[in-house]
Amino acid sequence: MSQNITEYVQQLVSKLTGNSSLIEQFTKNPAKIVTDLLGVKLDGDVLQNVIKAVQAKLNLGDAAKNAGGILNKIKSLFGK
Repeated sequence: MSQNITEYVQQLVSKLTGNSSLIEQFTKNPAKIVTDLLGVKLDGDVLQNVIKAVQAKLNLGDAAKNAGGILNKIKSLFGK
């Protein structure tokens, strides 16, 4: 990972940590939030690497999948 990507990830993690509103926006539209928070338009591959790294640091990928799975299980319980 290049130095710039690492710096971008650190900046984003520090801005997102503890800010549930921003984290929610990031999970819905990560590309827009990354661009808005950094003030820089990143190339597609770099942008995707930054998004994946931020999701990993904040454990957002697994949390979102788990929440969706739990929600579906709850719905199926009440649907029976």
